Amino acid sequence: MTPPALCQRCREREAEVFLTHRREATLHSVALCATCARRDQGLVLGALIQAQTPGAPPLTEEQENAVKRAIDRVGEEAEE
Repeated sequence: MTPPALCQRCREREAEVFLTHRREATLHSVALCATCARRDQGLVLGALIQAQTPGAPPLTEEQENAVKRAIDRVGEEAEE
């Protein structure tokens, strides 16, 4: 039997979340534990909610950059 795959970010816990991200013509995949996946998911979902809420202030440049880093991290981790 094959041992469970470890999280590609922390390499400490079993991977439970498998993400795929397309960057230009390349498809990247990454396997994350629930803890690491939750960190990025909360950031991206929070930004989406704020962006779609009437009367909410727009995302700051710093917030936009953090969201872009979280999304791009999937492709970067897959290249390691």
